[in-house]
Amino acid sequence: MKKIPKILVLVEASREYSRGILSGLALYSKIRGPWMFVTRPPFYVNDSLDSTVISWIDTLAIDGIILQGRYITDRIRKSGLPLITLDVNTKLKGIPEILCNNQRIGQMAAEHLLECGFSHFAFCGFDHLTWSQQRCDSFRRTVEDAGHPCQIYEQSQKGVVQSWTREYLSIIDWLAALPKPLGLMACNDDRGQQILEACKIAGYSVPEEIAVVGADNDQLECARTAPPLSSVSLNLEKAGYQTAETMDELFQGKKPGDIIVDPIQVVRRQSTDIVAAGDSDVSAALRFIREHADKSIQVNDVIQILCVSRRTLYAK
Repeated sequence: MKKIPKILVLVEASREYSRGILSGLALYSKIRGPWMFVTRPPFYVNDSLDSTVISWIDTLAIDGIILQGRYITDRIRKSGLPLITLDVNTKLKGIPEILCNNQRIGQMAAEHLLECGFSHFAFCGFDHLTWSQQRCDSFRRTVEDAGHPCQIYEQSQKGVVQSWTREYLSIIDWLAALPKPLGLMACNDDRGQQILEACKIAGYSVPEEIAVVGADNDQLECARTAPPLSSVSLNLEKAGYQTAETMDELFQGKKPGDIIVDPIQVVRRQSTDIVAAGDSDVSAALRFIREHADKSIQVNDVIQILCVSRRTLYAK
């Protein structure tokens, strides 16, 4: 009887990123397996994760572990089992890691906003996270190479995560000082959702005054914002499949490299669905046309909502 590898998977499954990786693992098991995946207990089971993991390793004869950085313990590192990590802020020597191509993600987001016609740009991320800083550096470099300045949000306390709710006030103050119309990249969709809520509180029109693009393309996060958030989508299932291939190589005693998650495209939603206009009357006209595009509007309808003549609007 063929031995079925038992893989302990300690990955938070509430986000599109992790779910994509898990989907790739499942696909590999279906094609090349079968494999058995041992996962953390559901939230409604009152059990200590540390004690459960130790029990699994000792009693289920676990063959390999795929886990996020926050779940790494001395017991796991000393187990001698093949490990693959993700979301680790400091590289662990000799352990393959699932890494995003953050340089390309930042570049792709910048190119998207440049194509929208913006000349003012900004980036909002997390100062203490390496992947956020890498996306920031690439975004800024791409924008500056195109001849435009880029403003970077700096958290008030270096290395310290502010209260999520309190930071809304800091972001609103930061946005108020930036030139408009503005093309802004958020380091991921969580940050993008926070930016859009800050714009709503401060009264900024999205995308006419501030257009926002996130990253990771988390379907739920992007859909529950108002307006829906544009985002850089990632080839997650492929990366998950490659993660399983890497684990297979570890079983064979090989020393494989890291797994790279590449971006695919920018999924355009309403938060960047615009051609930027520096004139307030043109922006108002574009906004009216966008909001009433499903009706039989005419030029006179646009003129009536503006305090300018037909000739002036034509010239603008």
